[in-house]
Amino acid sequence: MGDRFTFKDFVFIVCLLLVVAAVFLAMGQFNRQESRLNDLIAGVEGLSKAQQQQSQQIDALREQLKNGVAVSNNNAAQTPAKEIIRRKTADGGLYVYYPVAPTTPRDPRGKPGYAVGDWLVINLGSEPNYVTPYIAKDAYGSDVQDLVLQTLITRNPETLEYEPFLAESYEIIPAKLTYRFVLRENIWFSDRTPITADDVIYSFKVCMMPGIDADRAQSYLKKIKAVRKVDDRTIDIEFSEPYFMGLEVAGAFVEIIPAKHYQFTDPKEYNNWTDRLIGSGPYIFDKARWKKGQQLEMVRNENYWGPRPTFDRLVLRFISNQQAALQAFQSGEIDSHTPTPDQFKRLGEDAEFVKNNIVYKFKRPNSGYRYIGWNMRKPIFADKETRQALTMLIDRAGINETLMRGLVYEITGPFSPMVEQNNPNIKAWPYDPIEARKKLAAAGWKQNARGVLERNGQELSFALLIPSQNSVAESIATYVKEEFRKAGVDMRISPLEFSVLVEKLDNREFDAAMLGWTGGIEGDPYQIWHSASAKDKGSNFVGFINKRADELIEAGRKELDKDKRMKLWHEFHAVVHDESPYLFLHASMAMSFVNKRFKNTEPYPVGLNNSDWYVPSADQKYR
Repeated sequence: MGDRFTFKDFVFIVCLLLVVAAVFLAMGQFNRQESRLNDLIAGVEGLSKAQQQQSQQIDALREQLKNGVAVSNNNAAQTPAKEIIRRKTADGGLYVYYPVAPTTPRDPRGKPGYAVGDWLVINLGSEPNYVTPYIAKDAYGSDVQDLVLQTLITRNPETLEYEPFLAESYEIIPAKLTYRFVLRENIWFSDRTPITADDVIYSFKVCMMPGIDADRAQSYLKKIKAVRKVDDRTIDIEFSEPYFMGLEVAGAFVEIIPAKHYQFTDPKEYNNWTDRLIGSGPYIFDKARWKKGQQLEMVRNENYWGPRPTFDRLVLRFISNQQAALQAFQSGEIDSHTPTPDQFKRLGEDAEFVKNNIVYKFKRPNSGYRYIGWNMRKPIFADKETRQALTMLIDRAGINETLMRGLVYEITGPFSPMVEQNNPNIKAWPYDPIEARKKLAAAGWKQNARGVLERNGQELSFALLIPSQNSVAESIATYVKEEFRKAGVDMRISPLEFSVLVEKLDNREFDAAMLGWTGGIEGDPYQIWHSASAKDKGSNFVGFINKRADELIEAGRKELDKDKRMKLWHEFHAVVHDESPYLFLHASMAMSFVNKRFKNTEPYPVGLNNSDWYVPSADQKYR
């Protein structure tokens, strides 16, 4: 009985087997979990290493971008770069890419109290004759165009580097004398028509077309050999020879217009358009808002492809009388004013006025200069000895200190003393009436019975054209007339409305004229001084024709080595100084009064930029 296998024994054995199985199962699960844990630990360590490597790669790429080195990868065509690139290429060229169109260095958005709204009312100074692209004949028309038209690249007002604008990138390809521009994808004209390579091609075609009255622009564009469409967004502009201003001319000289709005069959038809202005800029021109003789009102382009323009409207007044302009500023009719030296001396140093207004005075390298130009086609101005003597009869330093209140500075030629083109070794012609009279006598001039100098039966008698309603020009001309009279030179002052004066110059119907040229950081003298620009309606209206000057201009234009180019410009400066086609008067300080409700108005080295200005909501005047 004791050896019998009972049901109780069976239950015991089953339980024992289950326990053993459970132990083995638990051991297997533990081993699998340990293995998974080890795999997970290894994966985390691998990921950490990968992240560390990626971080190092990103840091390296950022350092490369900072140093101007190209960033490339296998997916570059599918994934455009998101950072600015500015690098030299292997062939000695330059590649520049901006993923987003640049704003000004002092862009107002994000500034304390920034708000959209209000109007900006400024004085243009004179009414433009034309606002149609390429054929505007004065700075006033260009000022209007700047609000409506845009270019492929733009100049940074602080660094003075050219940055892509309508183009997202540009590339200089030296071996091919070519500049390649790639347009941004989401840009359009004010009617929402996309801007394409065809519009760029057409813009250059119009501006360069024979018969179009674009002599000033065409003097720079003559070196362009071809403008080619690569695809809908890419344009190549090829030059016939090296040109130191190639990038600037290719990218910033021709404003891009919508081809469909500027169709014509004959250049004369285009030249007769005085008020056709459609573009891609922040404001819209509407000829119905042009009140002739009074003002031009520009409205915000609500379809603008860039950041929303700040002001609801820009009102451009035409106040040529400088005293009337000051009164308009003081009464609040206009928001800024460029004062005369007398006005600045009286108000710019008045504590109460300065407390209630913003006042600026500074030198800028692109200020330009004032001059008297002699029509050298006239026999009385044909010889340089006479022209030199006329300069020596005038006390320019005295004018600067008295009439101009010390707010101008001396120049000796066609370049600002603040730029490298200026030859610092050139000394101004001295104020020396005695020596001047000797020069005039040596040139064959003798006083006649009327007390006027005469040569070969012709008196040294002429009319000086000046802009009307310009008190500064009037005061200088009055002084010059008296100094000339003392030496036997008969000068009459002839004030003309600006557009009439320009027409006289274009037609070469003048004796002498007092005007001013705007300046630049490094300009091309060809437009004003080359003999080719003396033809037709070119800017060399005084008829300055000098073989050596032409040679120096042509050599300087194609010289890409800056140091060598400056030597050529310095010699050119010396030639112009000696030949004296102009009586160079002075360059002016930049002076401005601005209404105090405007913020962010500080000037750049090259001047004020009212696209930076804004008015906080609480201070806005027009709603």
